[in-house]
Amino acid sequence: MKMKLLLITIAATGLVVAQGRGGFGGPGGPDTETHLTKTLNLNATQQGIAHTALQEHRVATSGLNEQMHTLTTQLHAAIKTGATDQIAKITTSMSAIHQQILASQATAASKIYASLTDDQRTQVGDHMEMLMGGPPRGPGGAHRAAKN
Repeated sequence: MKMKLLLITIAATGLVVAQGRGGFGGPGGPDTETHLTKTLNLNATQQGIAHTALQEHRVATSGLNEQMHTLTTQLHAAIKTGATDQIAKITTSMSAIHQQILASQATAASKIYASLTDDQRTQVGDHMEMLMGGPPRGPGGAHRAAKN
């Protein structure tokens, strides 16, 4: 069980660290607003709501990626030295930060989703990751449908 938690935490850490490096990997990413505007054809009001929600996310999570990076470094050191007592403490801290980031992303996505028209909601479908800063995955996703 502890091994599963460790592997999940390490995988989540990779996602969080990738988000912190800019790009499209999270609601804080510079391309998120542009992507949403183009993909869902957001009007000016919706763009303003998306901008505000994403800015609130950026403020709420500022500094968390740096904390996660520090904890990741500590985790790697604990793994290398076999400090199993430290691994549990570090991964618990990492989980708490991941939870804060995910809750903030979901809150931003909820605000954006509330502003969408029925047609736009249909376009998003079950691909909430689109609103959380990532492209839909798999064939037939909303991103693919938007291109057709």
